[in-house]
Amino acid sequence: MTTTEHIVETYYRVIKNCFTYSDLKVVGGNNRQFDVLAYDPKNEVLRHVEVSVTHNEHWTANLERIKQEIGFKFFGLPKNRRPDNPNTDFNKGKTYEEQIKNAYDSFGIEWNKVIRVWCLWRYNESEDEISNWKENLEKEYGVKANMFEILSFRDTVIPSLYNKIGTSNYSDEIMRTFSLIKEYNKQTKR
Repeated sequence: MTTTEHIVETYYRVIKNCFTYSDLKVVGGNNRQFDVLAYDPKNEVLRHVEVSVTHNEHWTANLERIKQEIGFKFFGLPKNRRPDNPNTDFNKGKTYEEQIKNAYDSFGIEWNKVIRVWCLWRYNESEDEISNWKENLEKEYGVKANMFEILSFRDTVIPSLYNKIGTSNYSDEIMRTFSLIKEYNKQTKR
């Protein structure tokens, strides 16, 4: 699990009160894995969260780029990285959708009931643009538009965790790190 994946996992566990599972390997998935699964027992909802965070604002992906990544990560579509190689999954027409469905099924979760979340540093698109984008995802992938979410690492995850902490979060290294940074900021402003 990368640092950003760990922070997002902590967000779902501490802020959203979810049970989490990280780095789930997809059986038969050719190096495929889920970054974070977050189960909300109150609402009986499973979120499959993929984290793609860079802190450099001009590298943040736009919605069209995320759409391509969603096809790969959530629906098992291969990327066309070597178009001249006839042995690639893309050129063979091989997908890993069935393996992903089986992974969800192993938790007793139906394919169409998984909320797919893409976490990125930040986004600039309006709610209307995001809504239209989700409707396009519904048409392309056959999963209802409300089953897609975008999560801003910079604008939602970090502030939520930062505001939640106290001064003694010793049992969780992510929360302890945020606690130390918060104390540093308070003490050095004096």
